[in-house]
Amino acid sequence: MSIEIRPIGEVAKEESRVCIWIYDSFWDATLNLDKFSHLIILWWISGRDNPESRQTLRVVPKGDEETVEESGVFACRSPARPNPIGHTVVALRDIDEAAKRLVIDQIDAFHGTPVLDIKPYMPTSDRVDGAEVPIWFRSLLPRYTNSY
Repeated sequence: MSIEIRPIGEVAKEESRVCIWIYDSFWDATLNLDKFSHLIILWWISGRDNPESRQTLRVVPKGDEETVEESGVFACRSPARPNPIGHTVVALRDIDEAAKRLVIDQIDAFHGTPVLDIKPYMPTSDRVDGAEVPIWFRSLLPRYTNSY
């Protein structure tokens, strides 16, 4: 089996805004994207695309070392993983058609990071009520949200 992944754009962290720069050949795929307030961005964790990171199967997530447990990479958000694919839910702020850029609120990827895909955030299918997380993970949540 062979899998081919082609980036559709890249992260552009500019002086006063954060954007997803869409390559010309994929710009037509943004039709009606302006109807959505939020997007899911799939991106390549290019800084971890190396044999050591791709062979990592277990890590100790960053956090309170007394409560965090060693976990498989599929049970945490470690950037070291067999296929270094990251994802971020972002708010779509504007579309700059002239520059072929989606202006977003933030993304936890570096400038120049390859973007693999964009999907609209659908509150009916992308939100899960009553989701469970391990107790040790709750010590990490204050960094991300005040919901727990």
